[in-house]
Order: sequence, then structure tokens, then C-alpha cells
Amino acid sequence: MAGEMKLGVGDTISRHFLLPYLSIFHKQSPNIKLKIINRTTLELCSMLKSGEIDIALCNLPVKDSALKIKKCIDIHDIFVCGEKYKDICSIPLHLEEVINLPLIFLERNSNSRQYVEKYMSSMGIKLIPEIELGSHELLLEFARYNFGISCVVREFSQEYLENKLLYIVNTKEKIPKRAIGFCFLKSVSLSPAAKKFVEIVEEKIL
Repeated sequence: MAGEMKLGVGDTISRHFLLPYLSIFHKQSPNIKLKIINRTTLELCSMLKSGEIDIALCNLPVKDSALKIKKCIDIHDIFVCGEKYKDICSIPLHLEEVINLPLIFLERNSNSRQYVEKYMSSMGIKLIPEIELGSHELLLEFARYNFGISCVVREFSQEYLENKLLYIVNTKEKIPKRAIGFCFLKSVSLSPAAKKFVEIVEEKIL
């Protein structure tokens, strides 16, 4: 198989999910030229519709009638802290108590931030972070260095949690799980390369 696959993906998903599957694909189809574009979910959906990319791997939910969605895995948003705030982890807190702590979140234009903010708003909780950052890795590092409590994805934070660089802040109300998955245009058939890549991911996660 020869050709090109133009894949859009977020930075965090690239590091913590995509690369093992992309490596398998590259070994099986070395003649496929890979073009990987890193953007936010909103930007990737726009690029799909303009034809700049063939397929995107995004934070869900994505609500766009022009796009077809294929879920890959569930993910969970949690709060974490470093040594300075470790004592608050002993007793589960209400989310209303958590928001009184110095919070660190992704920037407002991220799908992940909007999802958590919408959930908290539905509970009558207004989210006002002290620090807003541009990447999941920075959320982890800022919490590690005790700038506050970061909202992160549990599945993408395992290294920090297992090595006790960060600790989970237990909450009485759990943020509902969401997912990451593939997005592509309903009106355009996937290229053979993109179709094969989706099949590799689906085979490995089932």
C-alpha cells in the first residue's frame, strides 16, 4: 500500500495513546507517508470539513452532523495535587469545596476544559481557575510543583500517580466519564490507509 495519511490529533492524545498504534501501522505500511497535525479538537473538526486532514483523533464529545464518530476508550477527569496539598486527599471533598482551592485548568478553548466546566455549571458551580495552561503536561508539572490543584485525565497521568509525584484529590461527586475517538467526514469514504489505521486501533483496544 502506498499513498499518504493526514491525521489530526491533540498533543496529549499523541503522547499517551496514539504512538504505539501509529508505530504498528508504520511497520505494516512503510510506504504510506504520514502527515501528523497537532491541534485542538475544535480546530481538527474544522480541518476535517475543509479537507486538510483525512481523519482526526479527538477528545469527545464532538457534536457535528457532518462528522462520524468512532469511540476508542473512556477517559476520566480527576483532580490532582502535589505534596503541599497532600493532606486534603484523606477525606473526600464536595466539588463546591474543591473550587475554593487554587485551581489549574486547561485554557477555555479546549474540549476537555469545556466538558468539565459544563458539568460543574450544571451543578450550579462557577469555575474560576487561578492558572490556565496550554497543555496536559503543564497541568501535571504545575501541580507537581505545588502551584495548586490540577484537573487532568487519569488515564494520561499514570506515571505521575504511580511514582507518587501527584496524588488524587478524592471528590464526592465524580465528573462523568467521557472518551477519545476518531472523527471523519460522513460524506467522504476513508482512504485505504486511514481505514487500515482505524482497524489496527480497534483490533488492539478490543
